[in-house]
Amino acid sequence: MAERKRLSPEAARQNILARAEHYLIIGGPDAVRVQVVADDLGITDAAIHYHFKNRKGLMTALLKEAGRKLQSEIADIANSMVSSADMVTEVAAKLTELYQGRKFGRLATWLAAEGWESEGRGLFDPIVEKLCAEPQNVGRESDVRYSLALLNTFLIGEDLVGGAFLASVSLKGDDKSRADFNRWVVSRIAMGLTHK
Repeated sequence: MAERKRLSPEAARQNILARAEHYLIIGGPDAVRVQVVADDLGITDAAIHYHFKNRKGLMTALLKEAGRKLQSEIADIANSMVSSADMVTEVAAKLTELYQGRKFGRLATWLAAEGWESEGRGLFDPIVEKLCAEPQNVGRESDVRYSLALLNTFLIGEDLVGGAFLASVSLKGDDKSRADFNRWVVSRIAMGLTHK
């Protein structure tokens, strides 16, 4: 029998988070179970509890890790984009992929329902600073922040109930209609930030 290589605590923690994210993507928050992740990695439940205390701790760490990565991506967008509309569109694409493609919108909602409150601050600050430096947004910092908060809120909500909301106004709730709605909302928010 081959001897198992002992990982550093940080490497073990990252392996656990990677497998937890795998289950989040394929089945949403309900699929992320300590026993399932432990079995998949060939470790004990106690090893996961050592790093994260409990399931909620694992889920919180998973969301925080995604937030750290997103923060870096947001800074890259702010540094590389010239146009306000392009920045908003690119941020929306990143959030859509995170919330809908990787199920982190559902995870954030699940954690909020469990009483979790975000400790994060300033995730969008690089975008806010760049947008507020543009002539049409000078003196409109609150409008810029509210617009980005609206975008964030819309994208989480759209993932959870977007099809039903479209159906409530007699529109199709299929994937194409939802994508069209997403583009429409993003373009309206971008327009609000590019015109005074």
